[in-house]
Amino acid sequence: MTKFSTFAILSDIHGNIDALDAVLADMESLGVGGLVCLGDIVGYGAEPGACVRAIRERCIVSVLGNHEAMFLFCADDPERDLGRIIGKPLALARQQLTADEATWLETLPLIADLEACELVHSSLHEPQEFHYIFTHDEASAHFAVQKRPVSFHGHSHLPCVWELGERHRVQCFKAPEEPAVFEPGLRYAVNVGSVGQPRDSDPRASYAIYDLHERSILIRRVPYDIGKAQDRIRKARLAASSSRRLSAGR
Repeated sequence: MTKFSTFAILSDIHGNIDALDAVLADMESLGVGGLVCLGDIVGYGAEPGACVRAIRERCIVSVLGNHEAMFLFCADDPERDLGRIIGKPLALARQQLTADEATWLETLPLIADLEACELVHSSLHEPQEFHYIFTHDEASAHFAVQKRPVSFHGHSHLPCVWELGERHRVQCFKAPEEPAVFEPGLRYAVNVGSVGQPRDSDPRASYAIYDLHERSILIRRVPYDIGKAQDRIRKARLAASSSRRLSAGR
């Protein structure tokens, strides 16, 4: 990873190949060198197979998301056990993924330590439990086990930057859409938002760019063909709510 001066961090793609293609094109247009994924490649959307293939081909490192965990460990009938909204897209993933691709998902770690930063889908605190980081206490639990100055996570689909400052003061900031430099001596946990199903009332795909040399972070918002993604969901007969929330961004 150190061979790249900048890299992109993606999370929560959720089978939305139209959003993923738009993000990959945006990243390439900016000359971003490396790419990592924070999990939840599958789930909700209609093209989990295409998304897994794209991430597997392009990413330096990927970590396991809770939807991958459910895909791997739920019973034979995901829709029966997990309901239509969550379970049916996982059943679709079982149809679309090859045995080799499913095995690749099995190999994904919960945490990746890249020396420049740490990657996790949810929280570094008990990552196997997939805790959210919504509150200051949840952020503090995450920071208590963070080894590097910077970590990246997703899971909530809400882009933001948590900061651990002097005297263990924890603050949360709006995700920067202009480059923001990390201050030396402080610790940061960046939620990169969601590529395939944003939930911050902005329907554009969200991802982050980290510049190692400048120690700066930038959240990119990328428009894509939402109608096309919604058509895919309808044709796959997935939950209508998964289609509607794409245009609402929530």
